[in-house]
Amino acid sequence: MIDVLVMYPNRDGMRFDDGYYLGEHAALVARLLDGHGMRFMRVAKGSDTGSPYYIVTHLGFDSLEGFQTAIDAVGSTIFEDIPRFTDVEPLIQVGHVLVNHPLS
Repeated sequence: MIDVLVMYPNRDGMRFDDGYYLGEHAALVARLLDGHGMRFMRVAKGSDTGSPYYIVTHLGFDSLEGFQTAIDAVGSTIFEDIPRFTDVEPLIQVGHVLVNHPLS
């Protein structure tokens, strides 16, 4: 499994439209990545102004190849939407999941 972290740094004076991000952008990402092996999307907002990231989105994919194929196919549409809700450039980390321990 691949975990893609899309992290928006928390900066003084930044512009971030939560409503657009949660209502429009997240839906766009989910719709475009559906069928490319994306298993989940989780969005977490920093708990206070001291958080290093304003919002972090986790995208879970079956494989690195699936993620790369998805980004090649629809990545430009996703990235072109970013200026509609923020003036902050996201940091992106793609990693292999080493531990996934669901608790019951």
